[in-house]
Amino acid sequence: MIESLAGTRPPAVRILSVLVVGIACAPLVACGETYIETSVTTAPPSVVATTISPVNPNAPVAELLAEMTELMLGLDFVISDGPDAQAVMARIESLWDAAEPTVRSTALDSAPDFDQALDLAKTGVDRNRPADASKAYKILAAVTAAYLADYPS
Repeated sequence: MIESLAGTRPPAVRILSVLVVGIACAPLVACGETYIETSVTTAPPSVVATTISPVNPNAPVAELLAEMTELMLGLDFVISDGPDAQAVMARIESLWDAAEPTVRSTALDSAPDFDQALDLAKTGVDRNRPADASKAYKILAAVTAAYLADYPS
C-alpha cells in the first residue's frame, strides 16, 4: 500500500519529504568526536609570588614594562584558576603608576595604547573574562615592544 501511495505523490512532495528528513537528521550526522591535543598544551606560567616586593619608582622603565608584560601574560590563567587575579592586577597597576610619567613624557602618543591594555585587563579581572586579559596582553606586548624600540633605556 505504501509503495502505491509513494508513486502517486507529485514529485515536489517527494522532494520536500526527502528534504525534511535530511534536515531532521543533519544534526545527528554533524556530531563528531572531540580530540584534545595534549602534546601542545603548556602549563600556565608562574605569576604570583607569595611575597611581593614594592615597586621601585626609580627602576628603569624597561624593567617596569617587562614585569608588567610578564604578569599580563599569565593573567588569563590566573583569572580562570583562582582568586589571585585582583592581586596580580594591583601589581600591574602599581608598575604602570611607576612607568607612566616617563612614558607620557617621552612618548605621549603611546600612552593611550598602554591605558587601553590596562583597562581591558581590569575588565577581564573584574568580570572574570580571561579572553579580555589575553587581548590586553597582546596589546601591551605590542606597545611595549614599539616603545622600547623607540626609547631603549
